[in-house]
Amino acid sequence: MGALDRAISFKTEKFDFKSDLPEEYNAGNRFYGRDAAEYFSEKLSASGLTADFLDEDWGWLILGQAAPSTQFEIAVYNVNEHSEGGRPGAPEWGLWIRAFQRKKLLGLLPKKVEVAVPPPVEAAVTAAIEQLGASPQDWSDGPG
Repeated sequence: MGALDRAISFKTEKFDFKSDLPEEYNAGNRFYGRDAAEYFSEKLSASGLTADFLDEDWGWLILGQAAPSTQFEIAVYNVNEHSEGGRPGAPEWGLWIRAFQRKKLLGLLPKKVEVAVPPPVEAAVTAAIEQLGASPQDWSDGPG
């Protein structure tokens, strides 16, 4: 994990981590977390941020806008006891939060630059975790 991103884990059984997963998601890799991504997207949007989610071949991704020039992304993971998607999971979840700004290189060429996670994004995520009755923890062995 870098100095600018943030990784948070928490435990809850409020998201699905046991059922059979639809094969049409995640390029057939079938990762848990769709309901978690939807929940956090809704909570971020309710807090005044723009957010939506989509499936990736590795899991679920929330994309959002924190300010006119600042975008963020939150990777949603089921911290699976087998470390493989598609097997029964565990009621533990990880969120990897990153933020970016569009800058111009030499005043001309567009460039995406990673920046610190905006405090309103982290605050909204933390509040959403606490609303689940869970405790946000630093995810030291998370991605990044």
